[in-house]
Amino acid sequence: MVPQEFALIWANQEKPMQFKTVAVTGMGTVTRDAVGLQALWRHLLAGGALPAPPTYFDSAGFRSQNTYTVDPQALWQRQLQSCWPASPALYQRLPCAGYGWLAAREALCQASLDNVDISCMGLSLATTSGGSMDSFASGGTTEDARYGALSSAAYLLAELLQLGGSVSVFSCACVSGAAALSHAFERVRQGDTPLMLAGGCDQVREADFAGFNALRAVAPDACRPFDENRKGMVMGDGAAMLVLEDLEHAIARGVRPLAIFRSFGLAADGHHLTAPNPDGLVRAMRQALAGTEGIPGYINCHGTGTQANDSSELLAMQQVFGSEPSEQVVSSTKSSVGHLLGSAGALEAVLTINVLREQCVPPMTTCNQPMATMNFRLPMRDRALPVVTDWAMSNSLGFGGLNGSLIFSRPSGNNPI
Repeated sequence: MVPQEFALIWANQEKPMQFKTVAVTGMGTVTRDAVGLQALWRHLLAGGALPAPPTYFDSAGFRSQNTYTVDPQALWQRQLQSCWPASPALYQRLPCAGYGWLAAREALCQASLDNVDISCMGLSLATTSGGSMDSFASGGTTEDARYGALSSAAYLLAELLQLGGSVSVFSCACVSGAAALSHAFERVRQGDTPLMLAGGCDQVREADFAGFNALRAVAPDACRPFDENRKGMVMGDGAAMLVLEDLEHAIARGVRPLAIFRSFGLAADGHHLTAPNPDGLVRAMRQALAGTEGIPGYINCHGTGTQANDSSELLAMQQVFGSEPSEQVVSSTKSSVGHLLGSAGALEAVLTINVLREQCVPPMTTCNQPMATMNFRLPMRDRALPVVTDWAMSNSLGFGGLNGSLIFSRPSGNNPI
């Protein structure tokens, strides 16, 4: 219950002005197998690809050796060498900032903001590897200190993109992406700024890889979300960025939104550091649903492919939407791109919106035998599953019992509200 003194304070506060409607006007992605959202979508529709050992550290001695990690040198030669606005040494020191910069450029271009003054725009960034601390083991330098902080990638992106608004960094495990988007949503919804750039960028470090191997949370072969024979997650990295914009501001610029960001929910289990409990996700989903009038026909699940996560997540969805056979479609794109850690929620929000735009769900080709308790529709085979819906949800879960739920809708007609 809310303490009485706080309830009285809130009741006596002046009611806020009407909230702004938050539109998504641009999106960009970088993953191991594709740079750019269109290329990634084609890759997913084709069934994705299997993971492989990383190129920048030796995984041979680990229980699980495969990842969906970007090859930073190959990306430099193919994409960044001709357009990166800072020194090559800076990219080598902080590759995830390069991933974020490419994704941001794509999002800004799609939003028709690539050649205009965006000094009013703020940045809300999710990351678990936003700084490079590796060289501190041998003493470190001034440059190491400058770019070793968790916030380094965010501040560098703001500098390179010449953003003059607020800069916020979120590192709350695998819910970081959802938290960063939720913060940006509130900034625009409350009228603090008409534009926010929100998303995440990450690079898997050897220490991260060793930690998840020690937890036995990684699969020895492939990630198989919601499969009876699932054996764990597969780590991945990259970036995803979204432009969130006041709808009236977008319409005044002549830009049609890709989707409407309707609501979010954030809640904690208060249960265990690594073992999930469905109660927190139930609360997060119900918070998000309370801010909407639509039921999501598609849910992009956290779906890590671990025994604990998928069982708990399915139970939470059944508590909210029912346990009877359902026409709602659920999937986890981690089966094709891996788990981007702090950036996962941002990438999955982009893919959730693209499901709304394309009205189809890419296949989960690694799911061969669905969980016996699964009552939702799964896109299992080697072709996309059609879906007819105006509403979609993206869920994230993280260590520490953290949970996030985002809801998006399609714009409709001349009036996209």
